[in-house]
Amino acid sequence: VILTFTLLNLLPWFKKFHVPTLTVPDTFQLAGGRSFLVGLTDIPNNCRMLCALPALLLTALFFMDQNISVRLVNSPDNKLKKGSAYNLDLVALGVITGVLSIFGLPWMCGATVQSMNHVRAMSETRLNKETNEIEIERVTETRLTGFIIHAMLASTVMLLPLIKTIPIPVVSGVFLFLGRKLMTGNSFLQRITDAFAERRRLPDNNPLNLLGRKKTLIYTGVQVLCLLGLFGFKQISSITIFFPAMIGVLMSIRAFLLPKFFSEDDFDALGDPTPV
Repeated sequence: VILTFTLLNLLPWFKKFHVPTLTVPDTFQLAGGRSFLVGLTDIPNNCRMLCALPALLLTALFFMDQNISVRLVNSPDNKLKKGSAYNLDLVALGVITGVLSIFGLPWMCGATVQSMNHVRAMSETRLNKETNEIEIERVTETRLTGFIIHAMLASTVMLLPLIKTIPIPVVSGVFLFLGRKLMTGNSFLQRITDAFAERRRLPDNNPLNLLGRKKTLIYTGVQVLCLLGLFGFKQISSITIFFPAMIGVLMSIRAFLLPKFFSEDDFDALGDPTPV
């Protein structure tokens, strides 16, 4: 798809549409032509102190983003055999972030969508005839594919003149496809679609049959309001630096507020059990 639309965009007839393409340099270089090492000693002390607050917020963001990604990957539904290594993952992330900061390079993130799609790509699935849903039988667990993928990503620095011809809408469409594909099997979205279905047509273990329509819709409605709140918050560019704090607010709502109205059995039925 990317190759096809890139070639189409290079045709003279397509030029009249002025489709925007990726903005990248012709050769690998750092922003502003600066040196490879960041001049940390040249930064005034008062600026270092002012940077402490956003640094704490970024640390919280890295922590939550990493933990969200690895918990989704290590979900029991994926039937992984390897043990979890949350602390080791954070140590590795901290070391990598420190090195990247010294050289002024972009920081890493958990890459939740890419990580989950990688798990799906390595999975063998089957159709459960009782629930009529696709279930994972096993996942081929290997580090080789991860190394190959990121080696290919690193090699793109040698293709910068070609990358700058890729239309931005095509890249956005690819990410939209990946995100939509990841939504399959999401309990939150499933509850929204089930809300418009007749209860007798739903399986017995559906939350609408276990908890009733009212209780299920209340919980789903709270999730929708939280999602809309996050979306609205991100639209205000002047306060987006405090986004990690909003994630903390959502965690507090789930950990302290909702348990006052829903039991652990309710959370299990809703497909949102409390992590242990």
